[in-house]
Amino acid sequence: MVIQNTTSGIPSSGSEEVVQLLPEVLGKGAYGKVHVGIYCGQRVAVKLVDTAFQPDLSSSWQSGTAGTAPNLKAAGGTSATEALTAQTFAQELEVMGRCQHPNIVRIMAACMKPPRPFLVMELMGTALDKLMYSKGPTLLPMDLVLHIAIEVARGLAYLHPTIIHRDLKPGNVLINDPWGERPVVKISDFGLSRLNSTIAFTQSPEAGTPAYVAPECFDVDNNSISYKADMYSFGVLLWEMLAGTRPWEGLGPVPIAFQIAFKGSRLPTPPLNKLGSSPTRWPPRLCEMLQECWDQAPDRRPAAAELAKRLVLMQQVRCVCSGSDYVLAAAHALVLHNAAVVTMYILCFSRLVLE
Repeated sequence: MVIQNTTSGIPSSGSEEVVQLLPEVLGKGAYGKVHVGIYCGQRVAVKLVDTAFQPDLSSSWQSGTAGTAPNLKAAGGTSATEALTAQTFAQELEVMGRCQHPNIVRIMAACMKPPRPFLVMELMGTALDKLMYSKGPTLLPMDLVLHIAIEVARGLAYLHPTIIHRDLKPGNVLINDPWGERPVVKISDFGLSRLNSTIAFTQSPEAGTPAYVAPECFDVDNNSISYKADMYSFGVLLWEMLAGTRPWEGLGPVPIAFQIAFKGSRLPTPPLNKLGSSPTRWPPRLCEMLQECWDQAPDRRPAAAELAKRLVLMQQVRCVCSGSDYVLAAAHALVLHNAAVVTMYILCFSRLVLE
């Protein structure tokens, strides 16, 4: 498989052996860029390894040992950095190659040979961080917050316990048609993920983005991280959507680690900023869920499948926005002698009041 540069959005070939690279850059990662490309006649996302690194990963991938970094030939950088780049790239391919789920970004093709190793993935419309911050801090509607949270939880439930993502954050949550009736939400970027065990033994437990990292990941003596670390990150992600602001804003990595791991501090619910502090965005059940996700003891954090079910229930309770609408709808159903519908509205209204 080869990759070609082009300045046009019109593919010259629909061959499965050719990926056309367009100038548009979607983002930058630890070891390269993600471009828009064309593969088999459709627009795709192409993740390229930086030209400073030229890992030949084909042999390790074919032998099923993609987690082992091969020898590299690079135009600069240290051998340790090069090896980590190769390992991360191969690891992402191995994880994504195993995943087939509506809430996980799909891999379509890959080339593991130099000079330009790359992954071809389905192209999504935007990322959650761009949705929230590209035009200044944006407060997402509660219905959209719950929908995104449910879809992310379902993706995590599919991954766990055999795959730990380890870098769940808004930049790694991709969305199609965010303002439509049913936005498509998918988890991406599996470069830091771990496979094959409910416990991940790692030489870099602190890997990830500090504001979203679980407290046990900051412990340099702890080399075993479970999938429950992702549930802490999920809680931070949900808090950020509710608050409309970045977690631990204004603090650097070291102060964040000190607050989370040593002081046991957690993000305030509701937040201190005015944007997302309305009590209507912070019902008691949702605040309790966040605190459970942030439990100091990983084993006490809820599983993703459980959270997905609880969030769906909250979403159903919000099927009509105000209590008065419930009453009017129930009265209308009563006129129509529909006892089942009346019962449903009464139950929903009682749940809304209890929130």
